[in-house]
Amino acid sequence: MKNNRLLIILIIALTAWCAVLSSELRNIRSKEDSTIINQYEVNGFSTDFTRIVDQVKPGVVTISADGNILSGFVYRQDDENVYIISAYHGVSNVNSINVLFGSSYTVTGELVGHDIYTDIALIRISTPYLIEPLKTSDAGLLQQGEFLLSIGTPMSQDYAGSVELCMVSGNDMQIDNTITVDDERFSYYLNVIQLSSDMPGGYSGSPLFNMGGEVVGMNTMAVSSSISFALTVNEAKIVADQLLSDKTVTRSVFGIKGSFIKNMYNYEKANLNIGIETINGIYVQKLKENGLAYAAGIRSGDVVTKINGEEISDLNSYLKAMYSESEDVVFEYIRGGETFTAAAEHD
Repeated sequence: MKNNRLLIILIIALTAWCAVLSSELRNIRSKEDSTIINQYEVNGFSTDFTRIVDQVKPGVVTISADGNILSGFVYRQDDENVYIISAYHGVSNVNSINVLFGSSYTVTGELVGHDIYTDIALIRISTPYLIEPLKTSDAGLLQQGEFLLSIGTPMSQDYAGSVELCMVSGNDMQIDNTITVDDERFSYYLNVIQLSSDMPGGYSGSPLFNMGGEVVGMNTMAVSSSISFALTVNEAKIVADQLLSDKTVTRSVFGIKGSFIKNMYNYEKANLNIGIETINGIYVQKLKENGLAYAAGIRSGDVVTKINGEEISDLNSYLKAMYSESEDVVFEYIRGGETFTAAAEHD
């Protein structure tokens, strides 16, 4: 009798266990067939990279301008128009601009405005379709070694939507850049993200994505087969917004190449004779003699802590000061442990 009771209990337990296993198997098969990730349906094998590409690709475009092939991305859409950010050098002095979405939908574009310093072009198109602008993020939050993705069009429209993987080699970088306008040369420092690999031709103007699928930069130039630079989206947005509202860009050329104090280790501060208590500002490494900082008397080794009364702590605060409208620029800086104030006027 006792053995029969144990046998019945064992049969009940096995039956319940089989029911649990069957339920789990059904769930697994269901997940393998169709997995919903951030409201995007992904069939088959998926990684973070494939998810990002699937999510952002509709907002990346190919631009054809008198034979020039470059890339761009959807920045804004209002009731009538879609606005696209791209690289100006590919659409300057051209007769026509065509914007390709995906592999088949082409629409004529119009150049709204441009900025020669950052190589940004703002292009406007009219379309009856709802095209979601890409999300952006703060490039100042990037860390060295972080993976980034770019989507663009190398060589020809046949390769539209190609994907490249790279890594952040350096952030909060300033590079020496020179442009020529009407036979006059302008030399200045450009704030960029340094990338670990070169982007192919045609990727100029293409968006650079973090692993959250947010735009952090726009690919601008390559200097070798293993290094290239991207303009931070922080600056690209400021420029695009000014072009959208004013058709022109207001900017102060400070001519400073330096490092933000908040990114320094204490031993770096000590080696540069910067007080440990100093937590904000930008340490001046080099200066352009045609810049406002040099005209105000600032020199290498100084720490600029405020511009026009606003504290300088990171890229955003620096750009805010650079693109503000003011006749004079007032710098507050530290030299030899003492704080000084100096001003310079725009030409």
